[in-house]
Amino acid sequence: MIDLASAASAAVRDPLVATLFIFVAAGVLTHLLLRRRPLARALTRVGFLVVLTVVLLRAGIVPYQPLKTTGAPFEDAVHAVLKIVWWLWAAWFLVGFLRVFVVTEHRPREGKLIQDLLAGLVYLAAAFAIVSYVFDLPVRGLLATSGIIAIVLGLALQSTLGDLFSGIVLNFSRPYRPGDWVSIDGSTEGRVIEINWRATHVLTAKRDLAIVPNSTIAKAKIVNSSSPSGIHGMSVTVRLAPGTPPATGGEVLRQAILNTRLVLTAPEPLISVKAVSGDMVEYEIRVFVEELAHATRAQNELFDRIARHLDAAAIALAATPGSAPAGSGPLATAEKTAAQRVFDLVDLFADLTPAERKTLAAKAKVLHHDEGDTLIEPGMVMQELHVVGAGVISITQIQSMGEIELLRLGPGDHYGEVGLLTGQATGAKSRALTPVTIYTLAKQDLAPVIEARPEVSQAMCAALARRQAAGQLLAAPDIDDKLPPSRVAAWFSERLHRLFDLAQVD
Repeated sequence: MIDLASAASAAVRDPLVATLFIFVAAGVLTHLLLRRRPLARALTRVGFLVVLTVVLLRAGIVPYQPLKTTGAPFEDAVHAVLKIVWWLWAAWFLVGFLRVFVVTEHRPREGKLIQDLLAGLVYLAAAFAIVSYVFDLPVRGLLATSGIIAIVLGLALQSTLGDLFSGIVLNFSRPYRPGDWVSIDGSTEGRVIEINWRATHVLTAKRDLAIVPNSTIAKAKIVNSSSPSGIHGMSVTVRLAPGTPPATGGEVLRQAILNTRLVLTAPEPLISVKAVSGDMVEYEIRVFVEELAHATRAQNELFDRIARHLDAAAIALAATPGSAPAGSGPLATAEKTAAQRVFDLVDLFADLTPAERKTLAAKAKVLHHDEGDTLIEPGMVMQELHVVGAGVISITQIQSMGEIELLRLGPGDHYGEVGLLTGQATGAKSRALTPVTIYTLAKQDLAPVIEARPEVSQAMCAALARRQAAGQLLAAPDIDDKLPPSRVAAWFSERLHRLFDLAQVD
């Protein structure tokens, strides 16, 4: 029988036993005290590894040689544990070194992938070293057995391994990155959220998360809309009524594109006539936006601008098969004057009757400006309501980062209302991007409408309040930004009725 008392006494006298207990206690304290100081914790562990190496070598225990038994089971177990700790600590130190210094061509993601692969190999080598030098078992037999197991597992996990190796290829070839907009085989489109070893996570336009296996992506056609730049092109088709001169229709469409702020001017938009027949004149429009995420909003805005510019120019869209012919429906506006067609588009006049809008249109004065002309300079006080009849105007303002474009105005858009109501000077500058036609209304022209139709004045004030909240007024009145829209509308209403009283006095 083993004398427990003598065995315990011998174990206490063995410095390696004391070393083991000291290392366990020190490891626990290090984890607790240096939890939020990773650098200090790493340096402490390196120090532990150096001290453990010195202690083992002084005790005649070489980590890379088979363990020699002492005849005392407890001491042998302690020696074995210390050698296991040394190998694991050495593997941890080597893995940490690799993670700090191994970066592939300054590409952190690929560097991390290599680091993970090398870390797995290092820990696997440490495991085989422990089997060989601590437990004194033949590694060749273990390797052979593990090879058979690996073959069996490889067959069982063939699909998973295919995803894994495809993920490695995708991580190195980088056909896309997190944040890119991609289309995978034309069936999955969206923004890449995450790329891991098994699958790619794509957030679709419907805000659904699509998880696509990497093996599927490796065989698929990938269209990256964010590479080589984020600029995305799109095309729309517009069919105009027969008899529209192709050059005239093309110029109206060009102005509508220029009126769409989400459409880029470089690369330059392209308008091409695809067909001219007795039924229609067909145009194909190709435009570009900053990224795919803006495509839907840009297309909707473009269609709205096209409709407004065509209405202002009295150009109808081509009739579809089975519908009423062009010229007999709501788009038949050729009998109206140009001013009437434009005033029908003004949101401030939406609640007026056609007769009231016709009366206002008859009172409007017409101004024409050439491309490049400056219409408004900072500091000017607008005393009239200006309505854009044709063309496009750019509104800019000098800010800390330079000259910033605030708005682009087209047919039916208006400006000058705040100066008319408050007498405040504008802080913006406007320039004609194309030849422009402007219709102006003085306060005497608006006063009869406001007197006869109180609901019209309320609608006008609500519209001004919305534009104030959106930062779309050229002269920003002195209104507290924290006021609700109803209070802002009341503020405009007060100024509007004051204007009406002055007009009556005049």
